[in-house]
Amino acid sequence: MSKPHFVRRRLAPVIGTRNYQSFRENVRRDFRRTCAYCLLEEIWAAGLENFEIDHFRPRSLFPEYETSYYNLYWSCHVCNRLKRDYWPSPDLIERGYTFVDLCETAFDEHFALVETGEWHAKTKAAEYTIDLLRLNRPHLVALRLLLADVL
Repeated sequence: MSKPHFVRRRLAPVIGTRNYQSFRENVRRDFRRTCAYCLLEEIWAAGLENFEIDHFRPRSLFPEYETSYYNLYWSCHVCNRLKRDYWPSPDLIERGYTFVDLCETAFDEHFALVETGEWHAKTKAAEYTIDLLRLNRPHLVALRLLLADVL
């Protein structure tokens, strides 16, 4: 899991609906069946039934992006629940504290995986993301260590 992780978004599918759930399989495929935040694959994170679509920019704050394909991210239930409708204030964004967007940048630009299994922040955005989404939760650290031995 120390490799760069960069999501390659495909062209938005043409679906004549305003229901963002209709994009579910396309979003899942774009994110390679992996949580956009903790990077656990479905197989390591309780399977498909534990995954859902997250609105990267929250619907409550950015209603114009509710059905925008490129605002839909694949997320495990826990990360989606922790992220909820959080979005940094303009002041925080100006100071560099925002969510890391792996559709825009590579994992290694923001995070370092250390031998303890924890992710260390290289940027303020990574610090914000790690803290808010609790990306060094004990079970994530344990899984990273396990996967490092297996893979």
